[in-house]
Amino acid sequence: MVMAKLWKLKSKIPQEYEEKFQQYPSLLGQLLYNRGLTDEAQVADFLYPKYENLNSPFLFKDMQKAVDRIWLGIENGEKICIYGDYDADAVTANAVLQQTFRYLGTEVESYIPDRFTEGYGVNVEALEKINNNGTKIIITVDCGTNSIDAAEFCKNNNIDLIITDHHEIIGEHPKAYALINPKNRSDGYPYEDITGVGVAFKLATALLQDPRTNPPAGGQEPKHINGWEKWLLDLVAIGTVADCHSLIGENRILVKYGLRVLAKTKWVGLRALVKLAGVDFAKSLPDTYTLGFQIAPRLNAAGRLEHANIALNLLLEAEPVAAATQAAQVELINQRRQQLTQTILSEAKEKVLVIQDRKILALVGEGWPKGVMGLVAGRLAEEYFKPVIVLESTSGLSTGSARTAGEFNLIEALKFSSEHLLKFGGHKQAAGLSLETSKFELFYQKILEHADTNINEQNSERVLELEAELDESQLSIVNCQLLQQLEPFGVGNPRPKFLVSAVKILLSRPVGATGKHTQYQMQKGNKTISAIAFNSAYLEKNFKVGDTVDVAAELIEDGWNGRRDVKLKIADMRVSI
Repeated sequence: MVMAKLWKLKSKIPQEYEEKFQQYPSLLGQLLYNRGLTDEAQVADFLYPKYENLNSPFLFKDMQKAVDRIWLGIENGEKICIYGDYDADAVTANAVLQQTFRYLGTEVESYIPDRFTEGYGVNVEALEKINNNGTKIIITVDCGTNSIDAAEFCKNNNIDLIITDHHEIIGEHPKAYALINPKNRSDGYPYEDITGVGVAFKLATALLQDPRTNPPAGGQEPKHINGWEKWLLDLVAIGTVADCHSLIGENRILVKYGLRVLAKTKWVGLRALVKLAGVDFAKSLPDTYTLGFQIAPRLNAAGRLEHANIALNLLLEAEPVAAATQAAQVELINQRRQQLTQTILSEAKEKVLVIQDRKILALVGEGWPKGVMGLVAGRLAEEYFKPVIVLESTSGLSTGSARTAGEFNLIEALKFSSEHLLKFGGHKQAAGLSLETSKFELFYQKILEHADTNINEQNSERVLELEAELDESQLSIVNCQLLQQLEPFGVGNPRPKFLVSAVKILLSRPVGATGKHTQYQMQKGNKTISAIAFNSAYLEKNFKVGDTVDVAAELIEDGWNGRRDVKLKIADMRVSI
């Protein structure tokens, strides 16, 4: 449990909006207002997302150009290669296009760079191999936006490069055949937060909507099924949640419907992975936790420790016995990834001790596995609530990942320090970078200089946002079930946490295999309610039976002997004021 310095209770909904939302329960109205949804159209889109409200893929200005070129390649039997990075967003994006081409009866190749020998992004050495294979069209997924030299290589070698990506454009635009990226300011696509797999899905949808998918056949039945692309939505949902992008707007539609598709997925490999992860959709339907903490880490593990082709091949596998074998391999890799992450995290924390007062934590270690640098950076950023850069050094080259906390923009910080970097890219809150190890201290001082003017006391404190204060009558199973209307939860739409004040602790006891969690019985007014706090050593040390406390908590359902009741999932506690 990570304690927050400040609790911030959101402002009560103004009367004018309360009247506008009067057809909804008052608590739901407050939550909608908290999310900036202030008119009926916004509320309807949020509560009842409709698949048909997805933006047209042809709003990307280069989409029709890309579709025409790909269809020409299909008709002429040209070799097509999908080039993607190695994280879950890229692997699912690759699978989306692979499955689409298979559906269209066309076999294409895939190329995923090796994290350890090639690094992230499009590299010219890989393009030389692809070119030697006679490839005429390369489609990137989740990469390519800043690959100026790669685009130049393709142009000089008569390869048509179609970039599908969503990363920030750092400098000049690559001279590609087509650039499909919602971050392209000159493009005008209306939703900037779509992920790499989301952009790949847009290309797949555009290909399937093309008249050449179902050419006139003299009265014969159409070859393809209208709406088949919906079977791809489970892959889209996995990649979108894995990449930690907003679940407001178009991503909300993709994930909402993707979860429905996942429950009945037709992809044999994905079914095998889900089964081995211990997920049973017959007992409980998938949610964003399923995507972000059970499926995505396993897909990511392959690329972190071995090669992402292992994960991609699993998603493309159609034979059940082979899929079960491949899923078992992924599971073993994931277990090794968990062990390595804990080991490196422990070593990294020792290095942090001497720099923990700095506004940005940057550290480098020799021999650390490159594949877990992002995980370690993320864990440290969460624990210390600071931007964190974790690098691995080999043969004078340091490569790794950056993760941020709060609203600090990593890309802007890396741009400011770019004179000392060989390469960088990514998003505002997650980035990759490489530099000469000898320049690490110069880089660190430069990025700290940027932090001095961009991180202040106000934006460097961990703040626990609370949606509303609940009285005892609102601690009900009805309100708990009401919150389900806000799902799927994620970035931009967090699972609501509430303030429950003046609660008396009646009982507390350690639970879990090692006793690191705490079960409570609490009393609010005349109501007794159960509560659970995970990783709660801090709470056990500071609060005891008989204390009256304020609680910051989520409302969750508690099932016991066939009964359903509400329970508090405690995020923090403090002495009642």
